Formats: sequence, structure tokens, C-alpha cells
Amino acid sequence: MSDEATSAGKSTRWHQDHDALAHELRSWFTNSSPEIAYEVTQHWYGFLSNPEGPIGPRLTLNIDDPSRVAAALLEAGSSCGGQVLTVWVDDRERWAQLDGTLQVAGCRPVKATTHLALVGSLKLQPGPLNLHIEDVDDEHLEEWAITKIKCFDDREEQPSRERITAEMSTRRAEMALAKLQLARLDAQPVGVVAFFAGSDQLVFNLGTRVPFRHRGIAQQMLARWVEEGVKRNCRSLIINADDPGKPQELYRKMGFVDEIYWYQRYEFDTVDS
Repeated sequence: MSDEATSAGKSTRWHQDHDALAHELRSWFTNSSPEIAYEVTQHWYGFLSNPEGPIGPRLTLNIDDPSRVAAALLEAGSSCGGQVLTVWVDDRERWAQLDGTLQVAGCRPVKATTHLALVGSLKLQPGPLNLHIEDVDDEHLEEWAITKIKCFDDREEQPSRERITAEMSTRRAEMALAKLQLARLDAQPVGVVAFFAGSDQLVFNLGTRVPFRHRGIAQQMLARWVEEGVKRNCRSLIINADDPGKPQELYRKMGFVDEIYWYQRYEFDTVDS
């Protein structure tokens, strides 16, 4: 999963398969995945996902000329049926060139996300000895969904039935490619993790409920995931996080130091295009 030591005796901060991983990870978003009804078509301006698919319309821009942005948004937006178009710029240099033009055109910046690969061994603080981590099937999907919403809302109120149903629908569609796990303390659900399985694995959801934070629970969930990945001889173990953000800082300290993929996300109201 990582490079050997350099000639100077110091380990590198780059994954030995960095370039191949960068290409592979981008392909996850720019190629279709029939298993989860995710369809992507390529156009002169980039890659556009099916508005009827699980995530709605998403455009990954491939152009570098700011003068072509308006035409790209107009053409991509015309097939969205009035839905909000999510726009990704997944190259930092391209983002620097296009950001101002995108905002003038009506694209609202939401957040940037980085994807970091583990290099070397995981460095973490010990967690609760009685933490139990279990794989989640459809029977326990609702409990996972409720726990996940509480984790990401930073509040303990019971989510609405509509939100629970929507979360379950999204995760059920992903389960053909992803695994969900639930962490318990004394049978109480306290945290969640979700990751795409395979030779290259990506954690895309990781959270702990507010009353159970600062006990090393999330780190223990990651440790279990890394241990299983090593046993399966996975080529890479990757986690995503907001950029910037405290989770990213923590993951880097733990050993996730090589940025494999990055994007800035925008939202564009196509009904006004």
C-alpha cells in the first residue's frame, strides 16, 4: 500500500501507485456504474451523469477556457429537467482558472473535497475496548441510516421519516458496490462507516454521534477497515474529507498523506439557465 523507504532511509509521502490510483479514482466518477444505476455520458465540456440516476445531474468539467463556461453550463443544464446541476472542477489549476467565471455564471461554491491514500502504517490512539463493529445488511439499514444522520447533523434529535427513507434509498442503491458498518458500545449504536469495496477501497462516510465523540471510536472503525484491507491485499486504502477541515488534518496525522483526488463542488440552478 506504500512505497518502500527511500535511499536516505526515510519513507515517502507518496503512494507507490499514485498515478494509477489518481486515474482509477477519477474513473469511478466519470464512468458509468450500472450496478447502482449510475450513468455518465461524455461531452465536449466534460462528463454528465443521468438526471434520473441516484445522485441526479452532475457535471465534471473538462474545459480550461473560461470563455466556454457559459456554453457548457447552458448545454449541460438543458438536460437536467429543472434540477439543480452539481458541478465539479477536479483539477486545482483548472479551478484557479475557472472559479471566478463559474461564480459570475451563477455557480454557487459548496465545498472542496480531498481523497487521501494511506501511506505506511496507521497511526492512531486506542479506542474503547468494548467497541463492537458489525457489517450492516438490509435488515439493519434503518438503524444505520438513523445513526448516520445523527452523526452528520451533530444532534441527537430523531430524524424525520422522510429523511430516514431517503437515506435508506441512497445507501441501498450503493450496497452493490459498498459496505456499511455500524459501531456499538454496550449495544448502543454510536458510529458509522461506509466504504467502496475492492482492491482500491474508499471510505466515503465516517461519523460518531455527538455524546460519544473524543473516545477514539472513529479511529477504531478506521483501524478495523485498514486491518481488513491489509488482509485482502488491497492496493490502496483511501478516505475523503472536506478541504480544508479538521477531519482532514486528523487523517493526515494518522497516515493518510497522499492526495489522490480533489474537487471543488458548485451548485447551478438550471431552471434559470
